[in-house]
Amino acid sequence: MLKNFSLLFFLLLLPFFSANSAVDDPIVLDESYIKVGYGLVHLPDNNNVPSGLGAGAVDNTFPKAVYDFKYESGSSFSVAAGNRFRDFAFELSIDQIVADLDSVSSGTGTKTTAGDISLRIIMINALYYPDFLKFGNANIYLGAGIGITEKVDLDESSITGSRADTANSFKSSTDLFNPTYQFILGVEYSLNSFLSIYLEAKDTTIKSVHLARGSSKQTYGTMEMNPMSTVLGLKFSF
Repeated sequence: MLKNFSLLFFLLLLPFFSANSAVDDPIVLDESYIKVGYGLVHLPDNNNVPSGLGAGAVDNTFPKAVYDFKYESGSSFSVAAGNRFRDFAFELSIDQIVADLDSVSSGTGTKTTAGDISLRIIMINALYYPDFLKFGNANIYLGAGIGITEKVDLDESSITGSRADTANSFKSSTDLFNPTYQFILGVEYSLNSFLSIYLEAKDTTIKSVHLARGSSKQTYGTMEMNPMSTVLGLKFSF
């Protein structure tokens, strides 16, 4: 799946490269901007996630059970505000990611076959626009960011199996303020001094996710999430 995202990303870069790549453009000295984008997300599965501990555990009958989380392709809505200084930019970004849940399964006699997961990610990113990756009005850039995933929200529905509770077929689990970092590869194409089109590939890692129901902190054990997104959007400079 990641290879398909990478291939799509670089195929979309090709139209930006033209025979006019040697044209000199004004040097950006100080420019504020706002970016708005939308894209696709691949969320790798989480396998062998342990059960939580104590009264809040997902199933205390099988305390050593492990769970496999499988996700479908999702979408991302992204906004960012920042400032560019010549070859560097710094920005604050917020990404809202939503993906459907394919299943949560284990050997405990229950299985979740529907639902969704949402992630709200707040990052401070540093971007680098190298001169040798500038081609006319197009500029490839590299970036990295640190921040938090303000909320992870897992909603499980259609819970089936021999031990399923038909009176409790919907369950919601959340976690807050998880340490997060990401790497960014992007290209920006300037239409004029005010408006640009950008395309970004983001590889994000969310650490120490403990999904919990209610006040419990250990419904599921620790797992790490790694959403990979490709976002296309508009950048407004002023």
